[in-house]
Amino acid sequence: MRQDSSRKISPWPRALISSLILLAGCGLLVGACGDERAAPPQAALVVQVVDGDTVVLAGGIKVRVLGIDAPEMEKDGRPADFLAHRAKAALTELTLNRTVGLSYDRLRYDHYGRLLAYLRLSDQTLVNAELVRRGLARVYFIAPNLRYQKDLLTAQQEAIEAQRGVWQELLKQDEPFYLGNRHSLRLHRPKCPLAAKMARTNQVRFTSLKSAYLQGYSPCRSCRP
Repeated sequence: MRQDSSRKISPWPRALISSLILLAGCGLLVGACGDERAAPPQAALVVQVVDGDTVVLAGGIKVRVLGIDAPEMEKDGRPADFLAHRAKAALTELTLNRTVGLSYDRLRYDHYGRLLAYLRLSDQTLVNAELVRRGLARVYFIAPNLRYQKDLLTAQQEAIEAQRGVWQELLKQDEPFYLGNRHSLRLHRPKCPLAAKMARTNQVRFTSLKSAYLQGYSPCRSCRP
């Protein structure tokens, strides 16, 4: 009997071919994302200053200045924090329209997709520490990004002792004591719900705000001590 010559011999199953194509496409996408985040800039021009701890680089990359927290600007009807505009002006003076060096820590992006970086000027000034030293930002440590923890804390201790900038206001106590989390380095009011969830082994009691800030604790964003 004559065989049908139009019949294909040992065709690949369609499901297998579809799977291979899908895997190849995913590999390309993952590779692209990996490449994009594997090599952030080592130096770049600052084209915009958003607030006291956020800048935008040429090309549109938004950078959160790492290890610090500047006073909040006005938003959604809420007034600006004390010295928020002055902090933004200082960061503008230091970086706007200048090429800055960028260095990184273990985690390079936050959950908003912003690049996390330490900024250096051409004279090697660490911008992060300079803002803290001027009292226009305070330390805000989030593990594992602790590369310049000692430098930033030293700058904060100097600003506190000199009562520069925000430290004219932040050392005014309105609670008999505060509760610190030695693991996260966050400081809470005694009735803060987040303080109630704190493990007993992590709890530190402070009767002095100054003592907590000198040790690098940062205020809880919810209860705002």
